[in-house]
Amino acid sequence: MDALTTQTRHGEVCPLDTTLKILDGKWKSIILCRLMNQELRYTELLKTLSGCTRRMLSLQLAQLENDHIIQKEIDTSYVPIKTSYHLTSLGRSLVPVIQLMDAWGESYIRALTNAADSDD
Repeated sequence: MDALTTQTRHGEVCPLDTTLKILDGKWKSIILCRLMNQELRYTELLKTLSGCTRRMLSLQLAQLENDHIIQKEIDTSYVPIKTSYHLTSLGRSLVPVIQLMDAWGESYIRALTNAADSDD
């Protein structure tokens, strides 16, 4: 399991670093947000990620798949082949963590904005 064995920056397995490593990547958080509510095809995902290249999306999806957070489904009965992605059970268990991190980030931004406004 790559995520577990690679997160030993401090000479020990660190659960927080493991979580951060899974989420680390310019597009991973937004990919996960998109997949929280529905399964999406590769092209649907790409269209929602303004500025993300095909290569970068493929790389980020492969990493999330390697970490067992998303699963790729290939349906060969379509022409062209239909490739779609959805959260795994591990990925779904990450949703509340992402939602809490989002709420914390919102509070943090608001606090910094309020502090900057009071300095003016």
